[in-house]
Amino acid sequence: MAWNTYTELMSGKKDEEIVQIYENIVVPLMGGSKVIHVRTHEEKRLEGICESFSDFNDELEVLHICSDSGVISIPLFEEETGEDTDESTSLNNDDKYALPQSNRDPHDSSSAHVDTLNRFIQSGMTGILLFMDSDRTLQRDFQFIRMLKTFSMAPVVSPKYVILHTVEAETPNTLSRQIQFYDLPLPKDYTLRQSLREACDTAEVDCSMPKGKALEEWTRALRGLTSSEATRACKQTLLVHEGNFSDKALMYLRQIKRDFIEQTGIMEFTEPTTTFTDIGGLNVLIKDLSLRRKEFQEEAKTAGLQSPKGSLLVGLPGTGKSLIAQSIAGEWQLPLLEFNMANVLGSFVGESEKGMREVLAVAESLAPCVLMVDEIDKALSGLGSSSGDSGVTRRIIGTFLTWLNDRKSDVYVIATANDLTEISNAMPEMLRKGRWDDIWWVELPGESSRIQILNIHLSRIPSQRLSDGLLEKVEQLAKLNSGCTGAELAAAVNEANRKAYHDGERQITYADLKYCINQIHPLSSGIPNLSKARAWMKENARLASSEKTPDTEKASTIVLAKHNGKGFVEPESE
Repeated sequence: MAWNTYTELMSGKKDEEIVQIYENIVVPLMGGSKVIHVRTHEEKRLEGICESFSDFNDELEVLHICSDSGVISIPLFEEETGEDTDESTSLNNDDKYALPQSNRDPHDSSSAHVDTLNRFIQSGMTGILLFMDSDRTLQRDFQFIRMLKTFSMAPVVSPKYVILHTVEAETPNTLSRQIQFYDLPLPKDYTLRQSLREACDTAEVDCSMPKGKALEEWTRALRGLTSSEATRACKQTLLVHEGNFSDKALMYLRQIKRDFIEQTGIMEFTEPTTTFTDIGGLNVLIKDLSLRRKEFQEEAKTAGLQSPKGSLLVGLPGTGKSLIAQSIAGEWQLPLLEFNMANVLGSFVGESEKGMREVLAVAESLAPCVLMVDEIDKALSGLGSSSGDSGVTRRIIGTFLTWLNDRKSDVYVIATANDLTEISNAMPEMLRKGRWDDIWWVELPGESSRIQILNIHLSRIPSQRLSDGLLEKVEQLAKLNSGCTGAELAAAVNEANRKAYHDGERQITYADLKYCINQIHPLSSGIPNLSKARAWMKENARLASSEKTPDTEKASTIVLAKHNGKGFVEPESE
């Protein structure tokens, strides 16, 4: 065979993305593999990869692409053949590079895929046969699967190779140990810059590529998209902004990217502007996170430090767990990808696995970034009981935890949970030491934290709306109704503002805020066994704040119950 040597293949300075593709597709072919299964949404990108094979093997003549619309034959040596590689020409049955005409019996029940593979094997030319969009074929065409297996096991006599493309389907079990499988990652900077160049070169745009910092910013803004999405997003942006790479155009591009990612229905993408100054209290956690950022740097890796994995934040609803994730992304100036584990768990076979793959693929391509897994405990609801789903959910969570341990990219994971009961019952391995950098208990805010929280939210109201001397009385307000969460205090400030506005648009007074804060019946007063949860967390987790745990002034006579049929019970004495 006329394959280049491995040294020739890897010679010269090559982008990491290209090296990864070579290692997972080209090198296996050089080593004797005849069939490779590639899973990706990007058909044109895969087609381009297949066309590049002729750079490493001068005996490859043609790329045949088989899909539901027929077979297209594209010569791989345009200069030598002198043939026009336009697809309309390639579809001509008289083209000397097309597959031989089918002599199949009209009563033969075999599929077009079987017929195409058979003609490719029998043809005298060397080349690549790319079966595009073969998900349904792998589910139902067992004759085709058998032919692929037979072909893959036969000795390599001439350079004939099959690339099997699917969007979602796994390799069938009968082929899984026989052929190579590669989950093509989303494109990285090298390919994204090519997509940007393609958009710039279109007749509708026709502008020069950006340089320096502008090129870096635009490339970074495209991370997380497929190559075709990146091209479309750039083309649309540059058309609207007449080829100008302005800050306004960059914001527009980021909005398009946000729309593309959120089309999945399981992820949300943001670039937060909140920072640690928007958090009231939690001084221990904030200090730790400030140090973690430095551990992503090359100096820390040289010193032998492992890259940070992430943190599991546990606490009552409203204590600021989601705000922490947003503030990390804003403080570190990284994009935030957010998903709810319960939303990933679909109702159809294979849907959950597909959703998890998409989330992790986007996170890897966005790196460095922050990934927030919201309410991870909800996904495990009922898993520890005999009637719980012990299959799909456990497998999906297991996939996520494996990725958390093995990933190489700089993705900092923040998972939030309101209650560890479900996790400890269903998957205690999620809580083991080393799974996360730390498990944090986010407690109710103490008095000094309440002062900070009230000041933060009052600062967001125009100063002319605040009565004289109100800010000097915040310390007095912070002593009221201990046991409130930060979200409850924020709601009280908003309600006081609303009350004053509707009362003749007057200024907010101390009396307004005092009334609204005292009207709150804290959620913490109705949480059963809260003191036991606190005791467990103090033994097994780190406290996010150094403040003393506040007492809840108000008490509930009825509390919400989880598993009784009525839904309400009288509180138990703890």
